[in-house]
Amino acid sequence: MKIAMYDGKPTLVTAKGDQLWGTAITSYTSVDDILADWNNFQATFLLNLSDQDVLNSDSAELLDPSKLEAPVSHPRQIPAVGFNYADHMKEMDIKLPEKPNVFNKFVSSLAGPNNSIRLSGDTVDWESELVIVIGNGGRNISREDAEDAIAGYMIGQDLSDRTIQSIDGPSTQFTLGKSFKNFTPVGPYISTVAESGDIESKHVVTKVNGDVMQDATIDKMIFDVPTLISYISSIIELYPGDIILTGTPSGTGVGREPKVFLKSGDLVESSIDGLGTIVTKVD
Repeated sequence: MKIAMYDGKPTLVTAKGDQLWGTAITSYTSVDDILADWNNFQATFLLNLSDQDVLNSDSAELLDPSKLEAPVSHPRQIPAVGFNYADHMKEMDIKLPEKPNVFNKFVSSLAGPNNSIRLSGDTVDWESELVIVIGNGGRNISREDAEDAIAGYMIGQDLSDRTIQSIDGPSTQFTLGKSFKNFTPVGPYISTVAESGDIESKHVVTKVNGDVMQDATIDKMIFDVPTLISYISSIIELYPGDIILTGTPSGTGVGREPKVFLKSGDLVESSIDGLGTIVTKVD
């Protein structure tokens, strides 16, 4: 099942061909509220619920994808992982990490799946990533219990001002360089673990003005999803509604020769098989 925010309401979403159909969830005011009540929501709404049930509902409506909003609007934390694809490390000339490289993106940078940004400088870069949405938080979550902590997955863009990011040397200011307004778009909906299937086989693809810049399968991550949840929760407490950006593959602008950065009028599209597409327009 897919869970979205649409027209200000939490909505169950299903795909029928190229169309999206949805049914509003009237007993919650937002997806944030659903995540805060994740166990009960699973038992009440998701147990034995099928896509056909959504389509057959009297309240089902055809959705306009351009009107989908950020599924999660008030996470407490946005941990993000750098250096998590070997090919990206190679293009950046950085040695492979021994442990996940984790930084923070400020919540004020969060945006929805139909996003627009103003350039903060002339070295703003794209990064497309798998996003983990936490349903059951906690500390010291084991690899074996990691899947139980996950509500689902989204697509995210970790937009990055490379000058600010390295203002006092390489990678010295990750958090601020990646936290300008609307530099963390996510969506277009949350796909539950059951809906997502084999997440590691899916492709992360970035297109800039229609040209493919990044294309890699998630199984190429150095640290997989259970490892990330286990490692991060061994240090900080994860809360329901937190989102984790899991790193980007090779093909970033800074990794190219010559380097390529975003400019006014560009369109960045990020997609993952079965999880949809999000779009950022550069004003």
